[in-house]
Amino acid sequence: MNKNNILKLLSLLLALCTVVSAAAVLASCKRDGPSNDATVSGDGTEPTDTEDEGVWEYVRDSSLPDFATMVTLNTSDINSDFDRTGRGLVTVEQFIDGDTVHFWNNSRTEIIKVRFLAIDTPESTGKVEPWGKPASKFTKSKLQNAAEIVLESDEEGTVTMDSTGDRYLAWVWYKPKDGDVWRNLNIEILADGLAMGKSSSSTRYGTVALNALTSARSEKLNLYSGKKDPLFYYGSAVELSIKSLVLNKSAYNATKVRFEGVVTKESGGGIYVQSFDEDTQQYYGVYVYGGYASLAPKFLVPGYKLLLTGTADDNDSFGFQVSGLSFSLIDPTDDDTKILEKDVKIAPVVISADELNNNETLENVLVRLENITVTSIYTTQSTTASDGAMTLTCRSADGKTVTVRTVKLTNEDGSDVTEDYFRGKTINCDGIVTFYNGNPQLKLFTLSDCEIISQ
Repeated sequence: MNKNNILKLLSLLLALCTVVSAAAVLASCKRDGPSNDATVSGDGTEPTDTEDEGVWEYVRDSSLPDFATMVTLNTSDINSDFDRTGRGLVTVEQFIDGDTVHFWNNSRTEIIKVRFLAIDTPESTGKVEPWGKPASKFTKSKLQNAAEIVLESDEEGTVTMDSTGDRYLAWVWYKPKDGDVWRNLNIEILADGLAMGKSSSSTRYGTVALNALTSARSEKLNLYSGKKDPLFYYGSAVELSIKSLVLNKSAYNATKVRFEGVVTKESGGGIYVQSFDEDTQQYYGVYVYGGYASLAPKFLVPGYKLLLTGTADDNDSFGFQVSGLSFSLIDPTDDDTKILEKDVKIAPVVISADELNNNETLENVLVRLENITVTSIYTTQSTTASDGAMTLTCRSADGKTVTVRTVKLTNEDGSDVTEDYFRGKTINCDGIVTFYNGNPQLKLFTLSDCEIISQ
């Protein structure tokens, strides 16, 4: 090989190395979701190296069989209450996930917690699994656009509960606003590949339900497609502060996150967790749902400082929270909840009425209101856990109105606390800042967190 050819070959190799190096740099800059080194500026602006949550759009192929209409609803007695007769009209009270919804019965005397018969959708609340969010969105879209909804038991005239003893098992029927044919939502969810079957063959509509499931598998729809769920974050956990998380909710929605915080209160199977930010000299808090894990109560204890890993979720039913925790006492992984310290003392932050009403960054933080006078009281009467809870409208010393919302409170002897305990009294109150219908309130969890300073 002559000298000129050698020089040409060396030049070609140098150019090739340059291209490969540039490609490697570009590849290292591309991220699949929020990165582990995402940062938030002091003013709480969103990180610039995150991507938006994916989009799931699904339209069923019209050439496929419409299994949801291959069964027929008996409408002769739908004006009854399902919880009494096994069939009846209902309205949605709260969406939970793909196979669980809370309804009002026809007479609006009871809230019915319903687990859909014959199906098992992936989780999207206490635990987040691939295709859980699409299933939840599917159920919500169908029932939100329904002219009427009916629940039906599997056995004629007999209602049954699931294994928890808290939820009714039911077939869910709906009539679309733009149609006049009743559709079976349980079977529709199976047919569109958004659930596994659950004892489907032994149910009232078992044959059609199994055919719907078989069709979804053969057509490779949604969770049977072999594709990734566009609404599920498959990346590793983003390590960040609670401040960064709650000031950038949309950026981290549906993202696996890891952060440290101290447990201040336990409520509803979850905990309020907060941490102090040195830059702003204030606490930031978040609600973390513990799920149904048997070990959760051993970790989710007020006064514990925890390292938590879970999925951030901002939805209409529950607001912003972190869920999907895992626990281990013997061989914890990086993602398991870890106890960093016990018996950490956190004093509530003393705030004014103005701060409660106008500082949204105090949401989920433990605070104290002093010298507020109860001017009116409303006690909730329902069949839910809120029965007996009170809403106290109070006036601060400078004439501002604030709201204190209690859970159902009990005295030391176990008797219920009634309105007489608070009526007309001036109190100091410790609690968590929460929001109801967009309005701030102080949530009171125990009677010991309330001090009466004048009668």
